[in-house]
Amino acid sequence: PPRRSLPPPTQLDRLAKEVKRRTKVVEVFCSEEAAEKLLYLVLSELDQAWGTRRLRGFAEIQMGSYHADRTQ
Repeated sequence: PPRRSLPPPTQLDRLAKEVKRRTKVVEVFCSEEAAEKLLYLVLSELDQAWGTRRLRGFAEIQMGSYHADRTQ
């Protein structure tokens, strides 16, 4: 199975902007749990969006039709 890694910096920037956008609407949280719940919902929504993306070239690697040049 492929290794999980951190998303690229552009996705991390997008994540930070999305969290900021969502928390700006609320202004004041009634408790720390409310803030954690909002953060969880934003993260799970983005995880679903990123999880359904197709990676270029990944199918070829899985099928074994990708050959890396190891002579360099």
